[in-house]
Amino acid sequence: MGRSLQATPTPLAPPVNIAMSALSMISRRWATKKAGGSSRNGRDSQPKMLGVKKIGLNPQSGLPASSLTIHFAGGEQVEVGHIIIRQRGTKFRPGDNVGLGRDHTIFALTSGNVRFVWGGLRKQFTVNVVPHKKYGDLCCHRAFEAMAKDQCDRAMGFLGQAKFAYNLAKGEEKEEGLKYLAKAVTKIRETIAKKNLFLLGPCPSIGEMEKTVDATEKE
Repeated sequence: MGRSLQATPTPLAPPVNIAMSALSMISRRWATKKAGGSSRNGRDSQPKMLGVKKIGLNPQSGLPASSLTIHFAGGEQVEVGHIIIRQRGTKFRPGDNVGLGRDHTIFALTSGNVRFVWGGLRKQFTVNVVPHKKYGDLCCHRAFEAMAKDQCDRAMGFLGQAKFAYNLAKGEEKEEGLKYLAKAVTKIRETIAKKNLFLLGPCPSIGEMEKTVDATEKE
């Protein structure tokens, strides 16, 4: 019998995707430098210098519970054009004798003393500039209110502010203010002596104005 010839089996060719992946692994160029992380500090903006610039006295720590009650603080001297507050938004509202810029900056429109008023329906501080004579009268009034509570040192502090404000006034307003201040100092001294209160701080001296008041009262 003759021998039958059989063809030898040939190995199967690899799939096309395996061949391509093998070629890509061979010809790929790997990175030679480590990737850096991203930074969030890539800015160099100029400071805006926001905040209160003119105040004088610190606002009272205990704010009123009612939104309609009014408390005030302030007292620093300003001239026309002085910036009182730089802000974004109207957290501080403009009041009397102040202007509001396009960037919500509050500045003085007249010379006087700064006054912050807390109250109103918005429960915000309103910034005002009070003329020197009017601010001195306001300080004298606050001094009498302090003496009603036997706070003689607090009263003398208000009288010291009143003297400073009256000296900044001009002409007849200055003379009238100093005369009124001399009467207020004399009256508060008499109240301290009458109630036997102990005064720690100094009392503002009026000088020649006290003698003038005493002479006019005797006449």
